[in-house]
Amino acid sequence: MKIRRPRMDIENKILIPFVCISLATVICFCAILYFTEYRVKVAAERENASTLIGYIQADLKLEDYRQDPKKLLAKYRNHYTGDSLFIYDEQGELLLGKPGVDAEDLEVLAQATDPQLGWEISYRLDNSALQERFIEEQKYMILAAVAMLVIIVQASVLIAHNISDPIRRLSEVCQSVSESLEQEELDMEEYLGKADEVGQLARAFARMMESIRTYTGELIRVKTLNESIVENLPFGVVAYDQEGKAFCVNASASAMLGRQEERDEQGRTLEMLLGQIMRREDVLPDPAHLTEPTGKSRDYEFGVWQLREPDGSRWGVLCTIDDITYKKRMEERSSEEEKLAYTGKLAADVAHEIRNPLAGIRAGIQVVSRKLTQERDQKLCEGMVREVDRVNLLIENLLNLSRRRESQKTTVSLNALFDELQLLYFKVAENKGIAFTAQVEGSLWLYADEGELRQVLINLINNAVKAMPDGGQLEIRAEKEPEGVCLTVTDTGVGMEPEKLEQVLHGAGTGGLGLSIVRRLLGENGGQLSMESGRGEGTRARIAFPGKGGEA
Repeated sequence: MKIRRPRMDIENKILIPFVCISLATVICFCAILYFTEYRVKVAAERENASTLIGYIQADLKLEDYRQDPKKLLAKYRNHYTGDSLFIYDEQGELLLGKPGVDAEDLEVLAQATDPQLGWEISYRLDNSALQERFIEEQKYMILAAVAMLVIIVQASVLIAHNISDPIRRLSEVCQSVSESLEQEELDMEEYLGKADEVGQLARAFARMMESIRTYTGELIRVKTLNESIVENLPFGVVAYDQEGKAFCVNASASAMLGRQEERDEQGRTLEMLLGQIMRREDVLPDPAHLTEPTGKSRDYEFGVWQLREPDGSRWGVLCTIDDITYKKRMEERSSEEEKLAYTGKLAADVAHEIRNPLAGIRAGIQVVSRKLTQERDQKLCEGMVREVDRVNLLIENLLNLSRRRESQKTTVSLNALFDELQLLYFKVAENKGIAFTAQVEGSLWLYADEGELRQVLINLINNAVKAMPDGGQLEIRAEKEPEGVCLTVTDTGVGMEPEKLEQVLHGAGTGGLGLSIVRRLLGENGGQLSMESGRGEGTRARIAFPGKGGEA
């Protein structure tokens, strides 16, 4: 088992080495001083020893002391107070010296021998006794060294605290930042004004904190904005991680997936379909048709995109769910309106061709009836008149069917209308390989019937989509002109020759009923349609509304 080392704060990391170095320095200094002084004292003792023995040798040369050696011994015994002088006779008997001391255990500093008397004179040093005396003499130096150590330790504690305290405060700030960026700042003002490294560190840290807060605030703002965008998208968004767990579901997707009663022909719910589709990498071309037990049905279109890391590795899957029920209904409605328009035009033409002959027939029957005398023949003529009137009533009903309702003109925001059309057709365009864009120059409005204007653009867009079976580019644009507002629908489809274009504009030939309806609707809203096209060059439809709108 690995033993975890105890944690040491920065103050101790500074204090302990500093104290150890200071202690070692003082100890080494005291040791050097001690041994130097000791060697000086020993050298002095050695010099004293040589001098003393020299005096004794000089005295032994005097006749007085030579004749009576005891006088010499008495002299030095009385005048020398030390314990280091030892004199032995020729038999090795101690004549002068400290009794009871084994001279062999002492260090010899100086030694001489008198040849006449046979004396052995030596100066011997007791090192232990000398050290005790030396320590006693140096006790004040030892006390001074201890006091110096205490002062050094106190100074080290103070220095370590002054160095570590700002760093500790900065560490606390870092800790608070790691826990929460929203915590209140610690007071760093006392360090910010310093000119030393601590002040530089504090200022650098303050700048770093400001940068972190700015960057973090920007990240939070962008994250919140992205989440808001995803949450408010009109279509559903579901993101899955590598394990297939959903980590992002916006409100639209939650509402769609909550419709558990909707099932397709195979009994699968939208959630079950999404689980199957999530594992595919392509966009499904066919929408899913789900029906409730009440008979209400909805159509959904799915999209699947791989989410990848910057290095290209797979990170997850993004699925989109688009409720295209309204779009399909609008397409069906558009088709129905085209049929109704055609039926109304046909009815109007037929009525015009039939009403005049019927009027002549009715008048002829009435003339013949006045010339008949038989009651039976008159009744027959009256019946024929009633049948002619019934046919006229039917024709009038057909004419009423062909007449459109009165336009309900209001202020229409082109920006909102174009956004609606882009949401309506972007998936259709994507599935057909068409790059679809809708642009409004600034903020524009029109005074027109919004439903009829929407129908005009839908018809033109549908015609453009049909003209690009292999994909292409489709652009709708609104611009402000000096005389009004201009709308353009431009495609890169197959195009038409000028002769065919003229035919379809007036409802002749094949495929021209939609454009005929467009012209009629624009005529009721004050718009003017012009088109440019060529075989293989695409088509450009231009709608001008003179004096009908402007900038919002």
